Amino acid sequence: MQPAIPKGKAIGFKPLIEEWSYYSLDDGNILGVKVVVSKVIKTEQFDATGLPVYVFHSTNVVQVLTQDEYKAMVKLQK
Repeated sequence: MQPAIPKGKAIGFKPLIEEWSYYSLDDGNILGVKVVVSKVIKTEQFDATGLPVYVFHSTNVVQVLTQDEYKAMVKLQK
């Protein structure tokens, strides 16, 4: 059973920063994960401080890197 989605309206958005998170795995590889938002809904609800509550749809983008690939990528970013 899926949770009920609150009533609301889809609103436009643009990504400002979409960063990767990297995790060192026990097998020696590196797991990269990035959340990419595909839809934002502004609900009719507000939190305790009066700010609107948003619901979003997203996709997890995943990559697996060797340690050498990860080191080379980090080196290029410096």
